[in-house]
Amino acid sequence: MMQLKNKCTRLKSNGFLLADAVFAVFVTLLAVVTLQNMLKSMATADKAHHRTDDIVFAYVQFDHFLKEDAKTVYLFPAGTNSRQAAIKKVNQSGKTQVYILASYKDMIRMRTPEGGHMPLLLNVKKASFISKDQQIKINVVEKDGRSSEIYFKLDAKPKTTKNEKRKNDEIKG
Repeated sequence: MMQLKNKCTRLKSNGFLLADAVFAVFVTLLAVVTLQNMLKSMATADKAHHRTDDIVFAYVQFDHFLKEDAKTVYLFPAGTNSRQAAIKKVNQSGKTQVYILASYKDMIRMRTPEGGHMPLLLNVKKASFISKDQQIKINVVEKDGRSSEIYFKLDAKPKTTKNEKRKNDEIKG
């Protein structure tokens, strides 16, 4: 009896059925699509996170530069408008240097009137500068549409002596 039952329940072919193969392909495709979507969402989240870090990094980099070997750093109104902000940095030895923060092509950069520049922030669509007494505000619109505001607090402008006023008048005239 036992042998008869085994003969009846046993399949005549020893291979896979077409339905088995289709089911295996379907499960494999489902796993691949799920993994692909997970990788896409992780890559998107990773890109968004780095852009935020870029703005923070630009702020920290410029703030560190302002405080490095500086006696005072103050706003230079003659070179400041809505497209750029000019600052004067007086180092410990008393040497004064003018730096200009400006939007150029797709970046915000710091440069000197003599030449040379240091990029602070890339992938910028639009930037505007607002300066008041001891503060610079930069409105940034990135290429991906996000907007940010960056604030820099500066020192008060030191009182100018008569000799410095005379030198400034000579430079203007």
